[in-house]
Amino acid sequence: MTVSTISIDSAFFRQAFSELAQIGRDPSGRGYQRLAWSEAEREAHRWFRDRAGQLGLEVFTDAAGNSFAELASPESGPALAIGSHLDTVPFGGAYDGGYGVVGALAAAEAIQRSGLKLSRPLRVCAFTDEEGPRFGTGLLGSKALAGALDMDLVRRAQDREGTPLKDAMARFGLDLEDLPSAARVRPTFLGYLELHIEQGPRLEQSHIRTAAVTAITGIRQVSLHFVGKTNHAGTTPKPDRRNALRAAAETIARFSPWVDAQEELVANPGQITVHPNAANVVPGEVRLDWDVRSPDPNRLQAAVEYLITVAEDVSRPFHISVDSQIFHDVPPCPMHPDWIELVASAAERLNLSCDRLVSWAGHDAGVLGRVMPAAMIFIPSRAGVSHAPEEYSTDEAMLDGVRLLAQTAADLLTREAES
Repeated sequence: MTVSTISIDSAFFRQAFSELAQIGRDPSGRGYQRLAWSEAEREAHRWFRDRAGQLGLEVFTDAAGNSFAELASPESGPALAIGSHLDTVPFGGAYDGGYGVVGALAAAEAIQRSGLKLSRPLRVCAFTDEEGPRFGTGLLGSKALAGALDMDLVRRAQDREGTPLKDAMARFGLDLEDLPSAARVRPTFLGYLELHIEQGPRLEQSHIRTAAVTAITGIRQVSLHFVGKTNHAGTTPKPDRRNALRAAAETIARFSPWVDAQEELVANPGQITVHPNAANVVPGEVRLDWDVRSPDPNRLQAAVEYLITVAEDVSRPFHISVDSQIFHDVPPCPMHPDWIELVASAAERLNLSCDRLVSWAGHDAGVLGRVMPAAMIFIPSRAGVSHAPEEYSTDEAMLDGVRLLAQTAADLLTREAES
């Protein structure tokens, strides 16, 4: 049995999306600054709880700062969860994460209005610190719920100003040491559906309106610490120069072409810190941070091992020592095969073209999908741009995604009732 088409209130969606888009705008007009544990990000969570409360949903939070809103069901049991995250990267766009949360609210409103008899509660989720650039703790909210946090890393986490994560959380009444208790709510989840912009060009280029995500890439972020010797840039003889920046540059130059030749693998040398960072001083220390991704766990492991080998090999002639640390590690996660089919089937009934794509970006669904059934829906991103102020998807595309999310959720709840 399938549920008749759920009707989305487009005015509700547009108004809610516009309201969220007012929170955390950078004063210079260059995108958004809703970084995790900022006042803007917490304001977005307050907005979400207020908006959900206006719909009559039961609102609650957990020890990780995640916000939830539940549409009750006559039947008890684990809840079907839909949602995304509310934080942004620095100078990010309005659509990454925020669209999925607003879309989930609109889907819940439509299902509530439809009069569908729910076999399970429907839970809208707004996760915290999905992006991770401030403290290096990406996917913190969903990891806490999944029971997958590295508490040693979390305890050490601090931002560039030296503010510990513990202190940032305390500003909003949360205790870092309570983070593991967020996992207590996990048994109340039936599974998780996430709606998101693609953040890439594939759907737009192929003129396809939606996609069912088949797998979410694994991500390892690796820090390489090169240590040489600080000295005068002019007077130090060439054979005596232990230039840590030279070794870091050689690592980029050798590893990047190897990556380009591999399938299902990308790697980005995205952050570099040089000490003492002066033109007339031989740099004695360099930290070079890489982001390595693949949906194949074996390829991911081999790439990280080879990166470290390359760094050690190119450093040896310069008498540079290298230490490596993996500071962010999210294994690849396939989406639930039955739920992928549910998304595709719902798209067909809604006359929406639907592709099947791997996600090369990390998502909360990639964490939760390792402890519960999970699926994702993509809509096109204009020019494939994301993590930038130019991030954009059309109203038509966004409403397509909300319709597909609501229909899939309704179908899944009906299927659960039958089973």
